[in-house]
Amino acid sequence: MTSIPTEKITPAKLIHAASFFNGGSSCYLFLRKKAGDHFAWFEELENGEERETPVSAPTIEESLRLAARHWKAQFFRTVICGFRYTLPERDEHGINALYHQMAASLSTMNGIYYDEELGNNCFVQNASDEAFRLWKRLKK
Repeated sequence: MTSIPTEKITPAKLIHAASFFNGGSSCYLFLRKKAGDHFAWFEELENGEERETPVSAPTIEESLRLAARHWKAQFFRTVICGFRYTLPERDEHGINALYHQMAASLSTMNGIYYDEELGNNCFVQNASDEAFRLWKRLKK
């Protein structure tokens, strides 16, 4: 009898992270890009696995808005991932970075990464300690 080879299932791309209070303890939520251009929130379980929540939308902005409304009573907040600047001419103020942008910046030696959506080199700085610890934990 021959065994059927199985492919490694890779999770959908992690876009952003947030937290909320569930029964007195803080839990992480992960916004992931699913097939096509659809974004869904996943709750991290105690064993490290994830469970998809009913909150999803066709855009990142709409996903963030719906999540804030859905988990409002549980003190929903996004993880502060710093500010993204475009290069070579750095924006004066930068814009709030998403988790995947911060992770891309932290994963390079000099912090500069190519953002395919913008078509520019970018740099992220001033990420929170929480975001850095989460990045270290998730990259393992």
